[in-house]
Amino acid sequence: MSEDIVIHKGLENIYVKETRISYIDGVEGRVYYRGYDVEELVEKSLYEEVSYLLIYGELPTKRRLYNWIADITSNYALEDGIIEILKKLPRNASPLDILKYSLLTIGLWDEKINSLDRDDLYEKIVKILGKTPSILANWYRIRRGLPPIQPDRNLGYADNFIYLIKGRPSSQDAEIFDDVLILHAEHGLNASAFAGMVTISTLSDLYSALTSSINTLKGPLHGGAAGAALKMFREIGDPDKVEAYFESKLSRKERIMGFGHRVYKTYDPRARILKNIISRLELPPNVDKLFRIALRVEEVGMERLCRKKRICPNIDLYSGIIYLYLGLPDDFSPAIFALSRLSGWLAHILEYLEDPRLIRPRAKYMGAIGLRYVPLEERGD
Repeated sequence: MSEDIVIHKGLENIYVKETRISYIDGVEGRVYYRGYDVEELVEKSLYEEVSYLLIYGELPTKRRLYNWIADITSNYALEDGIIEILKKLPRNASPLDILKYSLLTIGLWDEKINSLDRDDLYEKIVKILGKTPSILANWYRIRRGLPPIQPDRNLGYADNFIYLIKGRPSSQDAEIFDDVLILHAEHGLNASAFAGMVTISTLSDLYSALTSSINTLKGPLHGGAAGAALKMFREIGDPDKVEAYFESKLSRKERIMGFGHRVYKTYDPRARILKNIISRLELPPNVDKLFRIALRVEEVGMERLCRKKRICPNIDLYSGIIYLYLGLPDDFSPAIFALSRLSGWLAHILEYLEDPRLIRPRAKYMGAIGLRYVPLEERGD
C-alpha cells in the first residue's frame, strides 16, 4: 500500500466544494452571508429576508419578499394529524428530537416527497420554513400542559413564534428572537451542513437531508454548547468564583464552555452582538446573575485563553442566556439553533444540487490481509 496517504482527522482544512453562501474571516472576526456582513443584516434586515438571501443568493425585491413571506405564512398552520402526533409523544422528548421527527412527518404529507425539481423544492422549502416554528412552539405549549394554538398568518416569522410560545405578541421579544435567528442562520460547511450535503449527494429527499443535519447538530460538540454554558454558569454560582473555577478546570485540562472554535482565532463576532443585545435588556434577577457570571467568565477567559492560546469566546457563551430571557428552557437551545440553521442547511443543499456528485471518501486500511478462516469448532471457548 502507498505510504504517502495523509489522514486529515475531522477533515480539518479539507475543501470539498466551492461556495458563495457564506465566508468566515477567522482572523479578523467577521461573518458574511452572500457577501453581506452579518452585523449589518442583524441591524437592518429580517430573518425572512436573510433566509431568502441565503437560499437564493440575492436580496429579494419588494415583490419577491412579499411573495416569499406570503408563501411561508400560508404554511404556518398545522394539519390535525401533526397536532395529534405531538399530543401523544412523551413529554420528556427533547425539542430537537421533536423537530427532527416532525420534519419527517411533514414529508409524509408531501405527495412529491422524492422530487428534486426546482419548483417542487420551492414548495417544500416554504412548507418546512412555515411549519417547523409552529411545531416547535406548540411542543413547548403541550409539554407545559397548555393547549396547542394555531399560528397567526398576520404575524411575521419571529413574532408568530413568540405569540405561540406566550399566547400573546411581544414586539421586543420578537425583535430579539429575529436577531437570534439571523445570527444562527448560517456558518459555513460545519458538521451539520456537511451531513445534509452528504445525504443530498445520494439524491435523497430534502426532508431526509435536513434530518441528517439535525442528527449531526444533536451532538454536544456542535449544537449543545449553549446549554452546557448555562450549566457552567450555574455551577460557578457567583462572579467572584470564576477565577477559582478556571484554575480547577484548566489544571485538569478540561474545556471551558463558550470558548474555542475550529475557524475563529479571535472573538466570535456573533458573541459580541449577542452580548450587546443582552446588555440593553432589563433582565430578571435570575438571568441577570447568570449574565454577570458570563461577563466575568469572558473577562478571565480573554486573559487566560484568548490572548495566550487564541481560544476565544464563541456565540454559545451568550446564546443560552438570551433563550432563558425569552422564557425557553435550557433544552430548547439546540432546537432553536436548528430552527435558525434550516436556511443555511437548505442553501448548502441547493448549492450542491447545482452540480451533484456522490460523496464517497476513502479510509486507509491498516488491518491484516490473507488470514486463514478457522472453523468454529477449532476456535476454543
